[in-house]
Amino acid sequence: MPSAGPDLRESEVVRTGRRWHVWRVVGSLIGFVLLVAAVWLVVSHADAAQRAWSALEQPSPTAIIILLVTSVLLIPLSAVAQSLMLRRTSGIRVGLGEMSALVSVATLLNMLPMWPGAIGRIGYHKVVHGIPPMQAGVAVVSIRLIGLMMGAVLLGVVWIWPLGAVAAWLAILFGLITTSIWPSMRLVAWVVVTRWVDLLFAAVRYAAAFSLLHVDLHSAGAAAMAGTGEVASSVPFIGGGPGLREWAIGWMSESISHLPDALVVGVMADLLVRIATLVVILPIGVLAFRWLSRRLQSSVGSIPRSRTVKSDSNA
Repeated sequence: MPSAGPDLRESEVVRTGRRWHVWRVVGSLIGFVLLVAAVWLVVSHADAAQRAWSALEQPSPTAIIILLVTSVLLIPLSAVAQSLMLRRTSGIRVGLGEMSALVSVATLLNMLPMWPGAIGRIGYHKVVHGIPPMQAGVAVVSIRLIGLMMGAVLLGVVWIWPLGAVAAWLAILFGLITTSIWPSMRLVAWVVVTRWVDLLFAAVRYAAAFSLLHVDLHSAGAAAMAGTGEVASSVPFIGGGPGLREWAIGWMSESISHLPDALVVGVMADLLVRIATLVVILPIGVLAFRWLSRRLQSSVGSIPRSRTVKSDSNA
């Protein structure tokens, strides 16, 4: 009887892990099906979206540069948010360069099924920094939830005040920065501010993607795409990888545009964003992976075990 308690807890942990694994598999399959369906939609409706396809034959160099540059800038911006949240949950500071490398590798790996990037990042923090997986996992999930909230807020702003989307964005930014004056809220406040600025870069990136298809997005439309993309990307088990976001952007494009090919154009625009991300993240991610691998190997056998055991026992 004395050992029944720990055994029951261990078996419950195993069952919970299996359930999460099943949900990850199911979500990955759904995301893959949605991605294949999105590609099929674009290819099979080429005639309906002839204008968009013709635009890609002579793409705007400026739009391509903006698309690639914003994709690069989103890496350190995301790293700042991740680093601040990890410091909030674990008390450990991770440098911007190291976190940017982790974000690059995780973004690249998360294009594969079952979120290998997020899981690998949690394992890296355990080995290199001695951060318990629970604390690193809470940081990852918290960033997702904040992104979901910020995306929903941006969509609400666009819906309530479409003509004043930029002014509303600036007003909310000022309000968020103001909350950072309270020491107890400072780290979380700056995480939220960073995620809010992240949406601005995402909106510019979507405007560039639609511009490549000869569709001009006004500020409210670009904000709507950024908010929709963020919400779709934050959906548990499905949103982290390709598939759902393409259809969400297509739906939003159809909702705010009267073009007959709006759904196809929206899906095409998000696929362009996905391709630009891959073009940027592939070389950066490969170089970051090599550097992080050496750092990981040098850390094996020298983990601050006393701190890790203490943190695990407190958790």
